[in-house]
Amino acid sequence: MQDYLTDMSEKEYIENIPMWAKEKNTLSEVKKNIKALGIRLPNLIHVAGTNGKGSVCAYLSNILIANKMRVGTFISPHLIEVNERILLDMIPISDDDLESISKYVRERLNNSKISPTYFEYLFYIAMVHFSNSNLDFVILETGMGGRLDVTNVFDDNLSIITSIGMDHMQYLGNNIGDIAFEKAGIIKCNSTVIFDDSNKEVNEIITKKAKEQNAKLIALSDFEYESLDFTCIKYKKKAAALAILGARQLLNNIENIDAAIRNTIWHGRMEEIEKDIIIDGAHNEPAIREFIDNVLNIVKTKKKKIKLLISLVKDKEMDKVFDIIVSNLKVEKYYLTSIDSYRTNSISELYNSLNILLEKNKRSTDIACYNTSKEAFDRAREEKKDDEILFCVGSLYLIGEILEENR
Repeated sequence: MQDYLTDMSEKEYIENIPMWAKEKNTLSEVKKNIKALGIRLPNLIHVAGTNGKGSVCAYLSNILIANKMRVGTFISPHLIEVNERILLDMIPISDDDLESISKYVRERLNNSKISPTYFEYLFYIAMVHFSNSNLDFVILETGMGGRLDVTNVFDDNLSIITSIGMDHMQYLGNNIGDIAFEKAGIIKCNSTVIFDDSNKEVNEIITKKAKEQNAKLIALSDFEYESLDFTCIKYKKKAAALAILGARQLLNNIENIDAAIRNTIWHGRMEEIEKDIIIDGAHNEPAIREFIDNVLNIVKTKKKKIKLLISLVKDKEMDKVFDIIVSNLKVEKYYLTSIDSYRTNSISELYNSLNILLEKNKRSTDIACYNTSKEAFDRAREEKKDDEILFCVGSLYLIGEILEENR
């Protein structure tokens, strides 16, 4: 590993590790690094999919904790602080532990030929933290894919695959079959696989992979998740159902399921942070469609109008996302903003794309543009009337910025 930025704290060092790299460690190299770090883990649950992974991890973690299990959970991305990615009984790793373990990882991997990427480095920190913590279970959320994901180096006995849709196509493939193939790559020999079976093409690929690995399959449709009454949000019900199915495979007797589900707070997912102000991290086509269904249900129930604050990063299908929104929602006013990320779209790109689609759909709607999410949110909140709901959507970066400014 390159030992640069030596005058920085470990957290600053971490935040300066490149997110992407031209050359990455292979899974065989990652396994060597795991061995060099002396990592030993208990029962593992591996979670992949396009949307809902984090919610499944949160629900399952809380069910296990409510049954007196000690649980380590590795998720991404974080919304405010990097500590949020590494959870012990759903409590983020402390700054002190992050600092000491980061130093340990750097020292033990100092002679590595290829420096870990940002995600890989945090994965090592999490695994060392969990290895030192006398846990009953470890829950790992994949990054983008599955088959070649850095998390895919353990022989876990239980995999959960959430809904699969079009996202990260530049890395995973340009059709649903290719993407499903990558996600199904987490299925291990003689393991159990719980999966969202709502897409026929995806089902065929997961079923084929499970058969090759002699894995047991459990479909989401086996669970009457619509009967769950802790929320009206469909994707939250599906995530909770996948988690409950997972818990049933892990524990002989399960208690306190209802309380664990109801007490789960997963920030940035159709979360009402103030009265009639709702934030949601939907940022790809299937998630935006789910978001729209939820918006329509909420405004119909509350009999209120819609205002929308939105930002999208560059690698998302901006025109398609705006087309879906404009075609399905009557929005009183749009608030467009940049976000503090190298991946942000410019305000002019956002405005031009939205304006063209509004004209195409013959919608006459106000558009306001802001350089920062704080400016946009403050103005939108100030202008929101009692008969309106403000929805903030389009990027988890945006949601993180809003939460940080309003915590």
